[in-house]
Amino acid sequence: MSQEVGASAEAEPELDQDVQELGPAEQRRRRRLRRSLWTWLIVVVLLISAGGTALNWFMVDRDPEEPVEDWLDAMVDGRSRQALALFGDSRGGTGAESMPNAAYRQAEGRISSWEIVDVQRDGDRAQVTASVRWPDGQVPEGAEQGEEHTWSVHQVRRTGPLNDSWEMDGVDASTLTVAAPGNRDLSINGERIGLDPEDRTVADGAGGKWQWEALPGRFAVDLPEGNDYVLAKPIDPAEVLLGDPQPQEVVVELEPSPQLWAEVDQEIVRSVESCMDSTSVSPDACPASRRWAEGGVPRADAADNAKIEVPESGLKAPKAGAEISEVEWELVSQPPLWLVAEEDSGSQLDWVADETAQAEARLSYLEDGKRVEEIVSFPVHVDVTSDGRDAEIDVALR
Repeated sequence: MSQEVGASAEAEPELDQDVQELGPAEQRRRRRLRRSLWTWLIVVVLLISAGGTALNWFMVDRDPEEPVEDWLDAMVDGRSRQALALFGDSRGGTGAESMPNAAYRQAEGRISSWEIVDVQRDGDRAQVTASVRWPDGQVPEGAEQGEEHTWSVHQVRRTGPLNDSWEMDGVDASTLTVAAPGNRDLSINGERIGLDPEDRTVADGAGGKWQWEALPGRFAVDLPEGNDYVLAKPIDPAEVLLGDPQPQEVVVELEPSPQLWAEVDQEIVRSVESCMDSTSVSPDACPASRRWAEGGVPRADAADNAKIEVPESGLKAPKAGAEISEVEWELVSQPPLWLVAEEDSGSQLDWVADETAQAEARLSYLEDGKRVEEIVSFPVHVDVTSDGRDAEIDVALR
């Protein structure tokens, strides 16, 4: 350890001697280099400060009317998210999810132009008045073209050059609440919007309520094209008024769409065709003979329940040991499909087929070599559950 300290002490005089041995020219070059580095450092710091100041100059609302102009421009352009971002709250002024820009851009009753007509400043506060106009034919009831609206603004003091800014006290924003039974999506102003159960403000079974921030304009709630459902009752457009924004709520009630009816019909056709292709007198989940169970076992109540078409004179009760062969099925009639709500489930997503009328099939076979034809009546049981996109369809024909 003592050797290392001694070596260090010996090295210091050697370094000082090296510096002293530098010539005047080299010493001047090194001094110029240090001055040059300091100069560039100062220039970079000044450029960064100037750039930040210039950025503040352009980005910060320095005049009382500027935040109002930004707000009005966002409404004209249909930029809902950007308008609400002016308040530093990503979820909007009310705390609800902001309306997607695509949906708000399609909203009727949105202003189309504006003009600042007056600014009254009083210290850190000001009143900004603008006249507004709507597209022809979209003026809200009770409003008129060119009417004037006034917004209050206040100045926010911040440290740093040109950092002071003006902000609006509040905006004309409200909420649009949609109560739905749990369908996976809907459309607002023609734009498809998914309904995630985790986004519900109120849960009610599979359904509940979903809520969005709504700026002034009209919001038409419907179901997307190609959906398993259509609205059971048309929904009047919800309207948020400029100057008097009030919360809006609509209720979605569903009924099966032609698309869902077609899907169920196809499943019924497939099930019926599968049963009619059977070579058994009592196939599983299908219509069955009223005389014979599977395996040639006579049914005890055959004499009372069987409807015999051939032979016309009818038949006596079947006896064990008879030979059954050449089995054929043929659909005779089928009632039209009619889907009704499943009352026991309490959900608008569950449906069943009305079973008031039954289908009929002709069952033909040889019984100990003698031709027999039965007319077999059977219900068409259908259970359907759909979230609007995907449907589960169960069909039973017995």
